[in-house]
Amino acid sequence: MGEIISIFHLDIKLILAQLVNFAIVVFVLWYFALKPLSKTMSERTGKIEKSLKDAEQINANLKISEAEKNEIIKTARIEAEKIISDSRLIIDQDKKTATDKAKAEIKNIIESSRKQIEADKKKMYEEIKSDVAELVEQAVLKVLGRAMDKKINSELIDSTIKEIK
Repeated sequence: MGEIISIFHLDIKLILAQLVNFAIVVFVLWYFALKPLSKTMSERTGKIEKSLKDAEQINANLKISEAEKNEIIKTARIEAEKIISDSRLIIDQDKKTATDKAKAEIKNIIESSRKQIEADKKKMYEEIKSDVAELVEQAVLKVLGRAMDKKINSELIDSTIKEIK
């Protein structure tokens, strides 16, 4: 080994000093650079893993929220259809009620009109009867030229009215 040292001109003290210097540099790099870097990398790895887990949880929550949203929309549609159906039933009932009221009112108007016509007809009949009685009395007076008593006069008027009917 001495030969190798002499051929390459190596100095053992220098090599040992360089080994000590190298060990000090490695220790300093390890203590001040690798250890904090390793710690930072571990923390980042933990944060990344936590972020991935959180993202998975958020996706799961999003899917659940989406399902709930769809269920709420479905329920709202069902309720809206029910409200529309109920509204249509109410409208139909209101139409029927209004139609029934209108029919009843028309029936009442027709009935009252018939009664009025019947009353007017009776009144006109009585007026005509009275007018015809007067005319018959005047005609009898002209034909006979004299006045008859009341009983004969009314009998004659009634028989003439019956014949006219």
